[in-house]
Amino acid sequence: MTWRFLKLECWQSYQELDTNKSLEAYNAGDFDRARDLLEGEAEADRPLYDGVRNRGIQYARIRLVQLPLTPYLAYEMINYRIRREMGEAIEVVEMPATVTLPNERYFDFLLFDVESALIHDYGDDGRQVGGWITGQSEVLRALEATAVSLRREASGLADFLAKASS
Repeated sequence: MTWRFLKLECWQSYQELDTNKSLEAYNAGDFDRARDLLEGEAEADRPLYDGVRNRGIQYARIRLVQLPLTPYLAYEMINYRIRREMGEAIEVVEMPATVTLPNERYFDFLLFDVESALIHDYGDDGRQVGGWITGQSEVLRALEATAVSLRREASGLADFLAKASS
C-alpha cells in the first residue's frame, strides 16, 4: 500500500482568523511582508513535511480554482509556492465559473490513505465551523474516486501559474 495524505480545497475565498498577519499584510499591499510571514508559518510546519518525506508518504494538495483568481487565492498562490518548495505537491484543477464551489461532489476534505478522512465544514461563508472524521468505506471510496479523478485533470502549480499569467 502507498501511504498518502490528499487534501482537496474548493472554496475560492476563506474567512481567516482576524489574527492572520500574512493575510493582513497582503490585503494592505505589503506583498514582501506577506511572503516573509508565510515563510515563517511554513517553517513552523517543517517537522510535518520532514516526517511525511522520511516515511515515504505521498502528500498532495488538490486545489480547485476558477479564473480570474479571487484576491484570497492570489494570496494563497504565494503560500502554495512556499509549500511546494518544502515538498508538498500542489495540483491545480481549473473549474468553469459556472460551477458553484463547494458543491455536493467537490468540498474540502483530507483523505488519509483509504482508512479515514476528515471532512471540513465551512458553513455558508468560508469560515470553518467544524468537521468530522469518517471511516465509512462507501464515503472513503467516493472521496478516493473524486481525488483520483481530479488528479488526472490537474496541472502542477508551476504550469498553472505560467498559464494563468499569460
